[in-house]
Amino acid sequence: MKIISCHIDAFGKINDAEIKFNENLNSLCEENGYGKTTLAKFIKAMFFGFDSSKKFNDRTKYQPLVPANFGGSLVFQTEKGKFKVFRSFKKSATTDEFSLVNLETNLPSKTYTDNLGEEIFGVGKDTFDATIFFGQNELESEVNDSIRGSLIGNLSKDDISALTVALNKIKNKKSEIRAEMKTFDLERDRRTLKENLLHENDLKLKIEKVEGDLKILDEKIGDFSGRSENLKSIKKELDEYKSEIKAIDIFIDDKKQQLSKLKSEIVFQEKNLNDKKLENKKNNEKTEKNAEKMKKNNIFLIFSIISVALAVVFLGIYFALKENILIYLSGVFCVAFIVFLVFFLKRKVKKVQESGSAIVNFEIEEGKLQNLQKDEIYCESVLKDKEQEKLSLKNNFRRKFGMSESDFSFQYEKIENELKIYENQKLTLKNDLKHFKLEFEKVQNYVIELQDKLEEDIEKDEKLNKNMDLLLKTEDFLKVSSENLSGRYVDPVQKRFDEFYKKFFVKDSIVVDANLNLNIEKNNLNSHYLSAGTLDLVNICKRFALIDLLFKKEKPFIILDDPFVNLDDKNLQVAKEIVLSLSKKYQIIFLTCHSARKF
Repeated sequence: MKIISCHIDAFGKINDAEIKFNENLNSLCEENGYGKTTLAKFIKAMFFGFDSSKKFNDRTKYQPLVPANFGGSLVFQTEKGKFKVFRSFKKSATTDEFSLVNLETNLPSKTYTDNLGEEIFGVGKDTFDATIFFGQNELESEVNDSIRGSLIGNLSKDDISALTVALNKIKNKKSEIRAEMKTFDLERDRRTLKENLLHENDLKLKIEKVEGDLKILDEKIGDFSGRSENLKSIKKELDEYKSEIKAIDIFIDDKKQQLSKLKSEIVFQEKNLNDKKLENKKNNEKTEKNAEKMKKNNIFLIFSIISVALAVVFLGIYFALKENILIYLSGVFCVAFIVFLVFFLKRKVKKVQESGSAIVNFEIEEGKLQNLQKDEIYCESVLKDKEQEKLSLKNNFRRKFGMSESDFSFQYEKIENELKIYENQKLTLKNDLKHFKLEFEKVQNYVIELQDKLEEDIEKDEKLNKNMDLLLKTEDFLKVSSENLSGRYVDPVQKRFDEFYKKFFVKDSIVVDANLNLNIEKNNLNSHYLSAGTLDLVNICKRFALIDLLFKKEKPFIILDDPFVNLDDKNLQVAKEIVLSLSKKYQIIFLTCHSARKF
């Protein structure tokens, strides 16, 4: 298969460009930014189109910078003839435009469809990228099922894929089984069951202990209840006794209040009487003084009256002889004055009589005091009798019951309090018993669930282990089969790889494993441990080996997008020689930006 020419309408930075190719080596050396990689991507897109599955892909990256048809045409020749393919790239693969013309007839051709690359080369886009398309800095490639199938020869891609799918399914099923096994843990379940059985037994012992404590407590409550009933019969008489004592105490309190009141009245009466006696004494002394004074005043007054009367009489006689009116007036004045004196004397006599009556009032007060003192004596006598009656009641109670009322009350309250304590303890124990029984029932049910679950998990575990064992055996068988199949292409790839690799100036020997991975033979390390230049050589040689082994019907072209950038001068010269030798068998398009690497 050969590419004859291509015309780029618009692709990335390239637009309206016509490029022709010869049958062997095509070397293009241009500066950075010219569009060498863009040309390589265009050729690839003309055969395989664009993948729209990724968010940012070549379709987006190589959108043209000018308003023109995104795409172009390419002329190529195969064993089936000479053709020209046209592609116009749109927003997605479903809207892309494709057409093919047979240049021998200049008519549209149905020899190939828009799946052009796979139909011509017999490989998909991934295999194309992994072999004949040496993208810049993309030398390392993954080996897929299509490559393995082609290398084996009598197996298709689907056969190899079926083997891979089977192994992947086994792997996924193993993961599912392991995940399911993680959903239960037999040791944990056994441990949990054991812990709950111990808890169940502990609760059982607690229930038995509480029931025993309740039995003992019921006996104590029965004993104290009997004693309490005996005391209750006594308590009736005690209540009657207390009522009598209380009545006596009330009577005594009343009498004491009465006696206190009498004493207060006596004190008041004695003080009042003493005050009156003192006042009476003072009044008597004053009366005696007034009587004495009045006595003297009365004598003087009587003498004065007599003198005045005599003077008036004599004056009357004198003037009577002369028959003067003044005589009559003087007589009237004398008579009036005598009457006034008589009235005044009567008043004085009355005051003296009133002073004498105060002595009589003092005697009345003394009588009242005597009566109060008699009442006091009576009240004290009554109190004494009641106190004696109260004492007699207490003595009778002690003789009858062998204890005092206060001792009985203490004993009764003590028994009642202890009875309440026992009743509260009983209530607490009943609550504990109820709680323990509920918890015991709960744990018992949980133990049954755990036992059932453990049996199910044991059965499930046995089943899963059997399935896992079967999967492991199947996996081992398929891996052995895969290795046996891989062994059919490992040697050819190794030989062809060595033909290229050993021409270079390298010290490390590289071996190809069944997965077509390249390892350093000396220490079995991955080839990534090699230097950048050596690693590039390894990947280039691997690609050359795969191209020779894979493409047996239609020889492909090879695109080398500056793959030798990391090679030293010696190895670069060897690489050029290999490319020149390969160009006799394959059409090669070599792209570089450095004159030292061009042909």
